Amino acid sequence: MIRELAAGIYSFFADAFGTLFGFLGTMLSGLFAGLKELLVTLFSPILSLIVAIFYFLYKLGVLLVLVIEILFRFVFFFVYVMKGLFLTLIGLSYNGQSVALPHRYQEVIDNVQPALQFVQIDKFAVLCQFAVWVFIALALIRVVGARN
Repeated sequence: MIRELAAGIYSFFADAFGTLFGFLGTMLSGLFAGLKELLVTLFSPILSLIVAIFYFLYKLGVLLVLVIEILFRFVFFFVYVMKGLFLTLIGLSYNGQSVALPHRYQEVIDNVQPALQFVQIDKFAVLCQFAVWVFIALALIRVVGARN
């Protein structure tokens, strides 16, 4: 009889605490789900703004790198155009000496040189090279000066 009474009391309290903790668990679960939704709703615009700011800074950095690369390539191109122009102008000064070439090439040039000097193609080639550089320089000046 005491045993049945103790078993009844045990099952009563077990069911009561099970029901109580189940109810508290459901209530706290709903509370935390609502709190989570509230925090997500409150901080979603702020986080979106922070993401937008960092994306803007990233794209600004990409643009800055591209501008620096374009300027570097433009300076690189300009330096080599000027180098070619100055080398052409230096090549126009003729002092009458032949160019020092390796022996295997010098032999061929020595045989071809009299024919080139006879028809004066060597001087014509230098003048054509100079004309090409002058036209390139004029085209660069027109491109740079064409901005409105």
